[in-house]
Amino acid sequence: MDSEDRPVGVTARASRADGPESGAAGRREADDYACRAMVSSARAHERAAALLEGMAAAHPEEAELHLQSAARHRRWAANDRELARQYAPGSGPGRS
Repeated sequence: MDSEDRPVGVTARASRADGPESGAAGRREADDYACRAMVSSARAHERAAALLEGMAAAHPEEAELHLQSAARHRRWAANDRELARQYAPGSGPGRS
């Protein structure tokens, strides 16, 4: 077995509920992080879609495949934006 195949030595620590970020403050922090991650992912998918659309214009022989990929990235971006809205601090299930 190569060193690349060996599991990394990871040890468990106390649960997050035992830490200073427990309760509502910890949940808000987690939601904020999730929201920012989804917004960043949506932007990356939009950039990828724009690049693929440019590639379709530059390479007509592969345009259909590039445009199909671009459409997938646009769907993923829309999904990420929806998740960002869902996890925006103060929104989501059970919140006003």
